[in-house]
Amino acid sequence: MNEDKNIEYKSTLTSKLKREIVSFLNTDGGTIYLGVDDETREPLKITEEQKHEWEEKLNRWYTNAFYPTPFSLIDIRPNDEVFTIKVKAGRHKPYAIANQGFDSNGVYIRFGSSAVKATNEQIKRMLQQNNGNDEFDSEKSENQDLSFEELQKRAKLKEVDFSIKALHMLKTPNVYNNAAFLVSDQNTTTTKVAIYQGNDVMEFKDKREITGALTSQIDELLYYINLNNRTRIEIDGDPQRHEIKDYPGAAIREAVVNAFAHRDYLLHSTVKVEIFDNRMEILSPGGIPDGLTLEEVKDGMTAVRNPQLVHILDKLKYIENYGTGIRRMYEAYRNTEKHPSFDVRPNSFKVILPNINWDKDEISQPQPNSQKLLGVDSQSVMYILNTYGSQTRKSIQERLNTSAYHVRNLLKQLIQEGKVRQVGKSVNTKYESVKKR
Repeated sequence: MNEDKNIEYKSTLTSKLKREIVSFLNTDGGTIYLGVDDETREPLKITEEQKHEWEEKLNRWYTNAFYPTPFSLIDIRPNDEVFTIKVKAGRHKPYAIANQGFDSNGVYIRFGSSAVKATNEQIKRMLQQNNGNDEFDSEKSENQDLSFEELQKRAKLKEVDFSIKALHMLKTPNVYNNAAFLVSDQNTTTTKVAIYQGNDVMEFKDKREITGALTSQIDELLYYINLNNRTRIEIDGDPQRHEIKDYPGAAIREAVVNAFAHRDYLLHSTVKVEIFDNRMEILSPGGIPDGLTLEEVKDGMTAVRNPQLVHILDKLKYIENYGTGIRRMYEAYRNTEKHPSFDVRPNSFKVILPNINWDKDEISQPQPNSQKLLGVDSQSVMYILNTYGSQTRKSIQERLNTSAYHVRNLLKQLIQEGKVRQVGKSVNTKYESVKKR
């Protein structure tokens, strides 16, 4: 096929290709074939190493080279018969080369088979035509009296310069968008988390509601889940004992961050995490946007409902490699016999993470000392005291891998119940199990 409004051939990847991508975003979309002779249209011999370099470079462009960020609009296909880049028409025109800006130097449109600079009049027309098509997170926040103390703490922790403009938190130069509201200290959305006894919802062990800036909710939720992510300790012939968490940390992080990044904030519901004996469920309001299927998302295609919010989470290093969340969850379970599953509905997306250490037949039997599940609960404290004898508060804290605050509360509870007593004073204080007679 010849080059036309929707087809472009390039023999190699250079910075000029940014113009072609922007022109497709600003017009009707199109396909770019890399590694093809411009004149003969014959494929060139391209090494796998070269393809890998192109893919890496394009992935960097994907998040840094264009503004607004074209989430879910660029599909890179290095393994096709010819290296292919498919570009969809953008929803937030005009798109520009980021370091050039919104003028004729940075904005291109497709004219015939060429990418040409847009005139100032064409840019203004695109702005007017697309002014009402923003997603929720791009729209003006009803609350404009916002502060960002928690967000600034995160930026400082990750050594990121805090810039409201660079984080895409403005609708217009002096007006905050809804993404800014969500990450502000005034955010009104909440998150619910519950832990159940058994594999159904009949009996609560603990539940809480998390509030505050969205980034703080993510941090607090991940911390809380980690406290309740029990460790199986296996002692065998190896010099080192083996410690296996119920849930891989990488899978938890991907599922939690994605739940916040891609939820539908127009639905009057909340992100909800439920932890059972045999599984963890992370529920996010809103199905998959852009008409994609679960299988397409598993293959790496991206669907973004909140591009401005995703940009903030990406810059503050909550998102490590955009578009690979589900694949990273599967990878986290690679060396186990279990794997994540997903329940996708029109108004919800649920991730189900199986408990690696849970086995129905095994759990029904008493656990031998060589194989024990340790959680942050009173039963684990009693197991430690009965197995290893009297312990200091610090030694219990280290074995449970938790905070001093949680251990003090557990010990106080057990002392009140008459199951544990305190021995010694000051630095010599230890705790021991009260043996029943």
